Amino acid sequence: MTYAAGDYIDEDSKPLLCKLEDGLVYTSGLSMVMLYGDPLLRRVTEIIDRVFEAGIYKYWNSLKMHQLKLDARKIPIVLQLEDFYSFSLYHMQPAFYLLLMGWCLSAICFMIELLYRRVISKIM
Repeated sequence: MTYAAGDYIDEDSKPLLCKLEDGLVYTSGLSMVMLYGDPLLRRVTEIIDRVFEAGIYKYWNSLKMHQLKLDARKIPIVLQLEDFYSFSLYHMQPAFYLLLMGWCLSAICFMIELLYRRVISKIM
């Protein structure tokens, strides 16, 4: 018989959390005890569902991570995919320089082609 250690597993390796038929359980370390048959159980469940569906829980986690980052005074190299990063013209400046260089190169190639055609037509 194998044993596992953890906060959500008892001494017989049985999960302490109830399984959901249609989804996964994500634990956050927060818990609230409500008795079976409590008249507020339905309302609390509805509020928790709305908090998750509205994304407020993710927002709270992002605020918590931001505060931890400020406390540590370090900037992570990898940003979360959920964060917005607004580009300005300053960020797009290298792209504009490459575009301008391409236009200049194409204009020079066009002028060389025109001059080459005129020289060839005079020779022949």
